[in-house]
Amino acid sequence: MLSAAGRDNGARLQTRGKAGIITRMAKRTIAGQRAAASVLLVRKSLWQCGTAAPGYVKGENTRSYSLCNTAEGGCATFSYTFSYRFSALLSALVFIGGSFAGEPLILDPNVPSTDLTGNIQVWGWNIAAASLEKLVPPFNDIYPRVIVHVNMTGAYLQSRFLLSLSAGVGAPDVSQLQLAEAARYSRTRRLTDLTPVARKYEKDFPASFWRNCVFEDKIYAIPWDMGPCAVFYKRELFARYRIDPGSIETWDDYIAAGRLLLERSGGQTKMLQLSTGNMEGLFEILLQQNAGQMFDDEGRIAVNSQQALRVMGVIQRILEAGINANITPYSHASYASMKSDLVATYPTAAWFGGTIKDYAPETKGDWGVFRLPAMERGGLRTSNLGGSVLVIPDQCPQKAAAWAFIEYTLCTREAQIEQYRNFDLFPAFLPTHGDPFFDEPDPFYGGQKVRRLFAQDIERIPPLNRTKDWFEALRYLTQSLSKWATNGMGPPEEFLRQLEDKLSRRLGRDIAPQAPLEGS
Repeated sequence: MLSAAGRDNGARLQTRGKAGIITRMAKRTIAGQRAAASVLLVRKSLWQCGTAAPGYVKGENTRSYSLCNTAEGGCATFSYTFSYRFSALLSALVFIGGSFAGEPLILDPNVPSTDLTGNIQVWGWNIAAASLEKLVPPFNDIYPRVIVHVNMTGAYLQSRFLLSLSAGVGAPDVSQLQLAEAARYSRTRRLTDLTPVARKYEKDFPASFWRNCVFEDKIYAIPWDMGPCAVFYKRELFARYRIDPGSIETWDDYIAAGRLLLERSGGQTKMLQLSTGNMEGLFEILLQQNAGQMFDDEGRIAVNSQQALRVMGVIQRILEAGINANITPYSHASYASMKSDLVATYPTAAWFGGTIKDYAPETKGDWGVFRLPAMERGGLRTSNLGGSVLVIPDQCPQKAAAWAFIEYTLCTREAQIEQYRNFDLFPAFLPTHGDPFFDEPDPFYGGQKVRRLFAQDIERIPPLNRTKDWFEALRYLTQSLSKWATNGMGPPEEFLRQLEDKLSRRLGRDIAPQAPLEGS
């Protein structure tokens, strides 16, 4: 599941000459007494040769938020400047995180579920929040004395959550985060250590997901949904232009089919939507499928690799073949393409099915799904894009009730199946994948058993290392790919070398040793 969160860059960011100062000041009023809650002054070199450093984008707007915890009678008021990134504040919070540590959650085994009490606030976005809301009644059948309020908090959820963590007040009892953000938030040490209660579930989730929930051998998040990848296609277009989806096994097969489609449609139908300004999604899918990395296990820059070179080769061949429509994902043009003949396939994650059903319900029955093409015959035919987790902030005063809700919604078969059935949230909880529901025909896809298709080989998806700089790295990747594609697509080897150097300089990370590249 992808979110619109993650666009703030944090607190009162200023720049002076070639040095920038990140200042975050939060003031807290407790029981009518004003007191400084925390002050952080981190001096970093943010300006290099006149270009903006990570986390700073010009043209911010100032916003104020009042975050209150009525249960404890405390409020915090923030005035801060945000832009498209909030990573400066998050990085600062990680920087001082060593002085804090989330307390491990220890439960009283003698308290039966019928006696557990609580009144908890849960933050989530769009269909994720709706799915949790629908699970409250069956949860209350087990925990009748725990009141759950699910808030569909909308824009800037993760930014507001971060501010509440930094102030130590105002956070919900449970919050949703993007899977890719879990590692960064765990490093703040402002989340509850779930290790004592969650360790038993480690084998019930894909290793590629679980790794992003663990920091310093402590579990700070629980996986929720995931985005196993395949290719959505329009059956009528494939039949009209005599394209057999069963013949597509590799990415080269996919490109060849795209050429036939383009030729037989007289140039009217493109194989996929891929805008030169938004190629990072496909890059990420291919990189994880091919066991590549942006960062190695030690956090060093590892993008200049043989695996990444093969990824670039696929993207280059797609662009050279001219089989892509230059459409930005999730734009009006993208939604319109679902109902027209302009685009025939969408290689992406399982959650995209919910998007089609929302924006093109009249196309029911015309869709099919085939497995993600492999890099080579016999290779892995899946990957992952997106996904989310649930966490408990350390400031939560009702940890037992909060954990009971997370455990029910994410670690039980019935709850995860209901979320998939009603909201197309593909469950990360592996015990669900043997459920008969996965083998039921789906009428939206012409009776195809698409759920079983998406579940294939999930346990084989390679882990992808995500550091606190992950989203900054993606931003630089997006910029670099766009420049490369619009400037004539130079040698991929040179592109990766320049990207590696840029990431090392901008993120302040060493470059991992790599074997010489041998061509794409």
